[in-house]
Amino acid sequence: MRVGDAETTVLSLVEQYRRVKWPSDPLGPRGNWIDKDEYDYQKNLISDYRYSFEVSPYDLIPRDVRSGQNRFTRVIRAVMNNTPVQPRSVFGMRDWGVEVDVAIRDGRVQSVLGMVVVEGRTRWLGHEWKLANAMPARELQAKVFVIDSAILDMATNSGSMIENHFTPRASDEEVQVSRKFNTACLTRLRGCDGFCDFVPRALEYVKGHPDAAGNFIPPRCP
Repeated sequence: MRVGDAETTVLSLVEQYRRVKWPSDPLGPRGNWIDKDEYDYQKNLISDYRYSFEVSPYDLIPRDVRSGQNRFTRVIRAVMNNTPVQPRSVFGMRDWGVEVDVAIRDGRVQSVLGMVVVEGRTRWLGHEWKLANAMPARELQAKVFVIDSAILDMATNSGSMIENHFTPRASDEEVQVSRKFNTACLTRLRGCDGFCDFVPRALEYVKGHPDAAGNFIPPRCP
């Protein structure tokens, strides 16, 4: 899936899942923005709507437990929320989820986002990449690839997420770095411990390309 693809090509994929169609988040009045140039920049990034679908074990959605779940799913969700991760992980019940989000504007794909969140050894870990024609903030518009970070606020615990933003002009290496995470963290018995375990390729890249780091200070890994 690429930026600029027709919406009809997206539907053939998202219809395979329980997708949700969301309206765009409003920016609010321009007068409420201190930085009017940033408002004008963000206005050009607004999509008409977006399609979103999620996949996770036991049909569970870790970040947002939606209504309409059957009784079995609600019971499992209660067990997951009320049992520490280490006892659960022995039985393969480490919580994780994947989300795909496709934004549409004028009948075309405006951006594609992929995200995975997983319970780590002591906290949640998240990895996100987003392909779009433009960077998420005006101050970054000259760049084609940026690595950032954010706080994860989950139902059972908090954590950290690494965010990768890139445009179609990004190099093959930058695209590879943005999408690379340690898939073993989804099933590892002890769980992964921080970004050093979860996204070593991104940390290695930032070390050699510090200009790719946005609001992100990479940790020191052993």
